[in-house]
Amino acid sequence: MEKLRKIIHVDMDAFFAQIEQRDNPQYKNKPLIVGGPLNRGVVSTASYEARRYGLHSGMPLYKARKLCPDGIYVPVDMEKYLCESKKIRDIFCNFTPLVEPVGCDEAFLDVTRCEKLFGDAVEIARKIKGAIYEKTNLTSSAGIGPNKFFAKLASNLGKPNGLTVLENTPDMLEKIRLLPVSSIWGVGRVTEENLTKIGIKTIGEIADTPLEFLRLKFGEMGEFIHKMANGIDNREVIPYGEPKSIGRETTLDEDTSETGRIKSILLMLSQKISSNLSREGYKGKTITLKIRYSDFKGGSARITLNKYTDSIFEIYKVSFLLLEKFDLLRKKIRMIGVSVSNLKPYHLIKNTLFDQKDKKGDITKAITEINSKFGDGKVHVAGSDKKFN
Repeated sequence: MEKLRKIIHVDMDAFFAQIEQRDNPQYKNKPLIVGGPLNRGVVSTASYEARRYGLHSGMPLYKARKLCPDGIYVPVDMEKYLCESKKIRDIFCNFTPLVEPVGCDEAFLDVTRCEKLFGDAVEIARKIKGAIYEKTNLTSSAGIGPNKFFAKLASNLGKPNGLTVLENTPDMLEKIRLLPVSSIWGVGRVTEENLTKIGIKTIGEIADTPLEFLRLKFGEMGEFIHKMANGIDNREVIPYGEPKSIGRETTLDEDTSETGRIKSILLMLSQKISSNLSREGYKGKTITLKIRYSDFKGGSARITLNKYTDSIFEIYKVSFLLLEKFDLLRKKIRMIGVSVSNLKPYHLIKNTLFDQKDKKGDITKAITEINSKFGDGKVHVAGSDKKFN
């Protein structure tokens, strides 16, 4: 008989906002909103104090400011958040190789075969939460269940700083049936509204709706939510794989076609990408520039190099060359994105013909090491625009 799976879902509590409150004591216990740019960006994370005003991730910042005019609004500092994310991911891997990250602030862990080493699933979850707090001074919520659905649901029910266990038993299923449809992972606002229109508001009502009807209305999503509502979830925890690409993008405060301004942004994005590549231990060969104009139209262009690179200057030089493929005479830019793909780990590149050190590479390494030690953003390449995060 196959052993019942033990899945843990760990979710950091208001991750970006919590980091900012940790690093800035004056923000503690106050409504803090991380996002940007302020005049047309969206909320990335709202602290629990800010959520009381109805704020949530993805909400336009202009709307957030109307609901919470006295809130503290700070820009996204993704490098800082990714640095903390890697520390947390390393903690997960100390307990099981079966770790499936979901974004930078949550993950599923299959600890079914790890209990002889670290104790039962509850004890493992306690140890993970404790290790995260000891290493980062950040709280997390953990959910434990026999599958991903139950584990994710459990972590949500226990927020913040909770540890909740949900078993797939008739009694537990009866309680879950009363929860709103939005409690199912993957049911966003649009799907919730569409379900409400046909009279479905709870998980139990989804479970009782004929599968064929849900398939007809929602396709594969209909089948998925029907299974979840009935406690059926056979999805495996898929371990973290090698990234396909590493990139950054930013929405500008104001649309622009000014070359000097754009160069400054490209240089800043290149530095951030270089730092991320170094942190993850990769170099790449293909550099892509993505542009969105004021009319929300745009496109992308890419170049594949003859060698692998993680150099700030190489990424910047190529992205600036790609800029020539876009119309800046008649149009202004709203959003700029740069990414590096076709990646290979450092250890597979070293001592090859193309692994040739140069002064620019040494400068890149020095900047990365200083920022890693003292905090990202401490050192910038001259000419880069520090306002873009």
